[in-house]
Amino acid sequence: MPTTLAVRFPLGRYHANPWNRAVNEGASEWPPSPWRILRALVATWHTRWPDLPEDVIDGLLDDLADPPSYRTPPARPGHTRHYLPDLSHRKAETGNTDLTLDPFLSVPRDAELFIHWDKTLSAERIEVLTKLAELLPYLGRAESVCEARLAEETVAPDETWWRPEASANGTATRRTRLLAPNRPLDRSVLEATTGGIRKQRRTLPPGTTWVTYTAAAPRSTRKRRRITQRADVTAIRFAVTGRAPMMATHGVLLADEAHRQVGHMLEKKGIPDDRRKQIMGTKGAASNHQHAHWIPLSEDGIICSLVVWIPCRLRTEEVAAMLSLRTMSGKRGGEDGYELRGFPRVEMLFQAAGGIEQVAPELCGPPASRWRTVTPYLPVRHQKHRESYEEHLAADVAAELRYRGRSDAMLARVEPDPRLGAQTVNRYRRYRPKEKLRESRTGIGLVLEFDKPVTGPLILGQLSHFGFGVFQPER
Repeated sequence: MPTTLAVRFPLGRYHANPWNRAVNEGASEWPPSPWRILRALVATWHTRWPDLPEDVIDGLLDDLADPPSYRTPPARPGHTRHYLPDLSHRKAETGNTDLTLDPFLSVPRDAELFIHWDKTLSAERIEVLTKLAELLPYLGRAESVCEARLAEETVAPDETWWRPEASANGTATRRTRLLAPNRPLDRSVLEATTGGIRKQRRTLPPGTTWVTYTAAAPRSTRKRRRITQRADVTAIRFAVTGRAPMMATHGVLLADEAHRQVGHMLEKKGIPDDRRKQIMGTKGAASNHQHAHWIPLSEDGIICSLVVWIPCRLRTEEVAAMLSLRTMSGKRGGEDGYELRGFPRVEMLFQAAGGIEQVAPELCGPPASRWRTVTPYLPVRHQKHRESYEEHLAADVAAELRYRGRSDAMLARVEPDPRLGAQTVNRYRRYRPKEKLRESRTGIGLVLEFDKPVTGPLILGQLSHFGFGVFQPER
């Protein structure tokens, strides 16, 4: 009976750098090469079962020396980034670090990788392989914790399996190459270290060769959904990350730059000018506040996310244009230009798209009667003669609520928010990059109290489409 090894990765990650590929290339060896699998068995013998006689392990390795076939579970690439100090780095100083990637494949925790040899083992070698599989701690790097077993069920490789090119048929659409030992097998080949091979100035370990594997595309088990022209997307969320944090007080710079870049992207995508104005709200387009809101969200004073809320909804090609957001910074005018203060280089990482309730639940609810500003409210209207400041604010907020179709929500009270006092508000940049400092608006923190619970988003006042006047329900 043929021999099949089943391997599961309980942590959901598989780490293995392909031979002769730099780690910063972000590549992962998939499926595991025959050379890697046999080396794992030899390492397990050395470290966990040294009492096993050499002639027994050598006989088992010889039986498994021919390249196997693989049935791989679905896997998605990913990586983490690490900045490691170099030789010039000094403690308590910034800079002099090197970016290092840690690539991996994300695999389902309950899915199994099948490794199949068309070789019938003797009863003794079946017992040996069964125990070695149980002792196998990881496959690939040490982070690739695994659980292996000798499969009792009968499996028959088909065209969707990875098989050596010589045994595959003409339906193959996927191709890769894997490192395999030559026949006759010499165990010392599997015990050679990477450092030792490099010292010999070899590009390949001695006694190995590249084997080309092919496979047909996997059969889809999902029913294909009909894609409609109008997508049900009212919000898109990006994570904001970078080497230097961007402070919440300068969120208007981030919002304005995202607005500018997306406008260009929509134009490149060939979106009609009328529709583009409707989305962006540019050049005085009458959209009744249905155009895009650019809302930076912060934690402990540092921007961590950017939510783009578009009440008028987006179509498929418009979503694709917005997902082109990648890198933003305050650099202007090229190398000899200038840099906006408080706007470091940041990366935009897509997180979610869909309804605003799912993408940014913190802006929507739960329903509450009291809503508190998390960014300063900037009044729209001028204070009238003989009108107190409190009356001015109440009238301004009431007009903003009516303007956004919230006339049924009666305003009961307006009071300053101690968390957004005058000193805190004054630290916020309250004007867009193309405006002058003298055009900075007056801001204040508010608490609004309604006669019945309401849901959000609740975003009011001047520059409300660029992150000001954002309210959240009071817990």
